[in-house]
Amino acid sequence: MPDGTEIVLVRHGESEANVAEIWQGHMESPLSGLGRRQAASAGRALRSFPVAAIYSSPLGRAVETAEIIARETGYAGEIVKLPGLIERHGGILQGHHWPDYAAANPELAERFLSAPDSERWALVGAEDTPSVLRRARGAIEEILRRHDAGEVVVVTTHGGLLKAFLSDTFGREIFENGEPRVPNTSITRILYNASGPKLLELASTGHLERVTTQPTD
Repeated sequence: MPDGTEIVLVRHGESEANVAEIWQGHMESPLSGLGRRQAASAGRALRSFPVAAIYSSPLGRAVETAEIIARETGYAGEIVKLPGLIERHGGILQGHHWPDYAAANPELAERFLSAPDSERWALVGAEDTPSVLRRARGAIEEILRRHDAGEVVVVTTHGGLLKAFLSDTFGREIFENGEPRVPNTSITRILYNASGPKLLELASTGHLERVTTQPTD
C-alpha cells in the first residue's frame, strides 16, 4: 500500500469556448464532443486506480468531466464540488475571443503578454496568482484531511489553476522543456505523505493518442 494519499489532477475536457478561443475564467461553457471523448479516455486510463473519491471545480465543464470519469471508472459515489478549485477569474478578458481582443487592443495585449506574473493579471482586472494559490492549496488541504494513506482521489479542475499550483509546488522549471500549458484531460499524479508532495506524473496525455477530432462510431 502506498505510504501516502495520491491525488490525481485532471484538467477538464475541451470546451466549446476552448474551440472558439474564448477566454473562459468563471464563464460557463459545456464540453465539446471531443471534450467528452477526451474525458471518457481519461476515465478509462484511471480504471485500474482504486478511486476513493472524486472532487471537482463547480464550473460545468469540470463537473461534466468528473461525471464522465466516474462513469468510466465505475465510481458510484458523490462528486464533491469545491469552490477553491474554480478557474482564475479572467477580469475584462472573460467572454472575449482572444485573437480579436488582442488585435483591437494591441498595446494592452503586448503589455499583458510581456509583463511578469506579478503584474500581468492586474492589467486586466483578473484574479492574481497569490489568490488562486491560496484557494487551490486550501482545497487540496481539505481533500487531504478527508482521506487516509493508500487512498486515490481524482480532482477535475482547470488549466490556469493547475499551471499556477504545479509551478508553485514543484517549481516553474517543470514546464520549461515541454508543454507550456496543461492540456485538456491531461493527468497529473501527486503522492502526499510525511515527506511532502512527490510528483509521480506530470500532465500526461498518452491516453489521448487514439482520441480523434471526429466520432468513430
